Amino acid sequence: MVSPEVQRTINTLKANWVWVPNWTDSSSENTAARLVSFTRTLNLSNKPSEAILHFSADTRYKLFVNGHRVAVGPSRSHSTIWYYDTLDIAPWLIKGENKLEFLVIRYFAGSRGGMPFERTTFPGFTCVGTVGEEDLASSKGWSAVVDDSKEYPTGLQDDVFLHINERVSPIPPKEVVTPVPYSLKTLNGELAPWRLRSREIPLPETTPVSVNTINAIQSASAETQWKDYLSGKGAVSLQANTKHSLDIQADVHSTAFVKWSFTAKADTQIKLKLTYSEGYELEPRFYPWLRTKANRLDSKDGLLLGPFDEVILNIPAGQEITYEPFWFRTFRLIRFEVEVGSAPVDLVSFNATQVNYPLDVKGSWKEAGDEYSERIWDVSIRTLRNCIFDGYSDCPFYEQLQYSGDSRSVGLFHYLISGDDRLMRQAITNFAASITPEGLTQSRFPSHVPQIIAGFSLYWILQICDHHLFFGDTPYSKSFVPKIDGVFEFFDQHTDELGLVSGISEDVWQYCDWVTTWSATDDHPDKGVPTSGRNSNRHTYLSLLYAYVLREAAKLLRQVGRPGNASEYETRAESLRKAIRKHCYDGEYFTDSTADIAKNDDLAYSQHCQVFAVLAGITTTEESIRILKGSFENSKFSKCSYVMMFYALRAFSQASDELYEASYANVWAPWKRMLDNGLTTWEEDDVRQRSDCHAWGSVPIYEYCTEVAGIKVLEPGCQKVLFKPRLNLSEGLEVKVALGVDNSAEVTWRKEGNGKRVSLSLQRKIQVVSHLPGGEEEDQGAVTVLSFVV
Repeated sequence: MVSPEVQRTINTLKANWVWVPNWTDSSSENTAARLVSFTRTLNLSNKPSEAILHFSADTRYKLFVNGHRVAVGPSRSHSTIWYYDTLDIAPWLIKGENKLEFLVIRYFAGSRGGMPFERTTFPGFTCVGTVGEEDLASSKGWSAVVDDSKEYPTGLQDDVFLHINERVSPIPPKEVVTPVPYSLKTLNGELAPWRLRSREIPLPETTPVSVNTINAIQSASAETQWKDYLSGKGAVSLQANTKHSLDIQADVHSTAFVKWSFTAKADTQIKLKLTYSEGYELEPRFYPWLRTKANRLDSKDGLLLGPFDEVILNIPAGQEITYEPFWFRTFRLIRFEVEVGSAPVDLVSFNATQVNYPLDVKGSWKEAGDEYSERIWDVSIRTLRNCIFDGYSDCPFYEQLQYSGDSRSVGLFHYLISGDDRLMRQAITNFAASITPEGLTQSRFPSHVPQIIAGFSLYWILQICDHHLFFGDTPYSKSFVPKIDGVFEFFDQHTDELGLVSGISEDVWQYCDWVTTWSATDDHPDKGVPTSGRNSNRHTYLSLLYAYVLREAAKLLRQVGRPGNASEYETRAESLRKAIRKHCYDGEYFTDSTADIAKNDDLAYSQHCQVFAVLAGITTTEESIRILKGSFENSKFSKCSYVMMFYALRAFSQASDELYEASYANVWAPWKRMLDNGLTTWEEDDVRQRSDCHAWGSVPIYEYCTEVAGIKVLEPGCQKVLFKPRLNLSEGLEVKVALGVDNSAEVTWRKEGNGKRVSLSLQRKIQVVSHLPGGEEEDQGAVTVLSFVV
């Protein structure tokens, strides 16, 4: 429910939407967006102790107070949920003259560019609040100017989704204008272009980034000068009519605002080209989609490829000019190329400021005797951090889009290290708002270009199941039951005479995973779709996933008081299991489509179908072990990539402890290889190797916490857990796992005599079921501490 105070804020914000006059929401130039600066100057007799502002913009804003960037937003929004932000700006105000600037980027509604930046058909800026006696409502007292000096080109080879890279040229500024109020008055249930809601997640956190390693240099200035400059220890003086080039390296993969400052004693000009890359690479197979990468720090034999900003700046004599791109940049490497004009230029400063969701890491991992595991833990957390800003982004370098299939597992990783559900609540709620007429959620949302992936609606349902299990918010979970039912109705209506999912329309992507042999063809241009089911439009994976999620949702519905729906889902799941066994099982393995199509076709078998057959409960224990071992040992089976290894490991664990533990040592070979190749975040997959930062690769967080340390949540709200430590997998451990908002579990073990001393310590008393190696499950009741010698 919206409180009266919040409703008043919403009403005043709605009444104060403004924009510049005579705006055309398009451009004859090749740009997806334009910038507009809204400014206000105020004189204060004293520095205020508090100055609360509420504000939002369409599409995105950066708020500067006296030159300090203090906020970026709004949180990713769409027309039915448009967020506004609230901030006390008093810490940045001073006695005397103060300048406030909202720099707003407007992505044109008619452009497909800037996909993650959803926008309405109206550009807009709104602000309300007071500072002392100054009323800062945006409908009065503000000035605005359109900045035509920056363009955001479309059609670039390596910027298909974001369109954030800038082309800057020094043109005379446009005249300052007075913003025009929209004067929105909506009655009788009519909605404004923006249905405002207060921000649900905290503002991003910022930390300095170290970027002072030089891998290559072509400059008349000494390398020591450049290093001092990059470290903040001094300026670099560049002579007139000279060119310079440096490859500079950050300590770790970063998502950061970068800012460069310049001065000159005489009027001059500089040209910059700033190329951003996640690492050195070999010659691409097909740029930018198919890459070949080895040691990411091999500057001798590797190529530095990536999108770039091209900037021409006038430097008036005696003035300090700064350049900061509007949006943050993702990089491990930056190629900095500068051409100086007719007079010398001093490079005064360079700053890189990491920006991300404030990931309050409560979890920890220490393991004796393994040179990789703690590094794997640290890189997993960094990857997660770099992939969350104001949503769960698939990859910060290329897309920054929030996909439900990706964020399902990533959300679990987030829960286990932080106990924070705010970002996932926002994601679940937004996906619910994306429901299409046929009942499916959009696969990525908010997104300016809609997309539907059939299976991703099912992963959204798993997000709700996970959230209820970890946080136990029954009213919240229950509110999605009608939409869950709608998703299932879509799949029920696409269940054919064989009892299998089929006949889905061509504009719905039936993506499963990134697999080398599941590439696009002229007849079937969608990638990542199992080949054997393409002609019949019948994919076993989707039937298996549907059966699995029906079973998980049935548990949820019983927990929230909808047993009738739960029984119906269980009946559907059983029918699917029978149909899959009858038509998609060749007597030895499950096939990617019906078994008759799979005859004499080695490309008709995948690890994926064996994994989900186990998860859907179709196989006996003996069959589960056999098909999993066989499919992961035989190269004819299409291979699970990193995202699907999460589900593969769930199947291994479900099949048998022996199978999981026997496979454990080999599972991490790709992760160790990434470390050996100099990565500080996990690559997207080893098939395309497009992105070097994708949080679905942070699977080790889940395995370390739930399987090795053995903490598994059994009842909603983390009120009951299973403690099943896998002592055979480590000589000694110290692990901390978050259990919801206000609890955590610490697990340790070490050698003691001929055995191991195993301890569990809980921050808050909850019910624990223990299951030690070689023993049976034992209900320990409500406890805070357990200790065993095994």
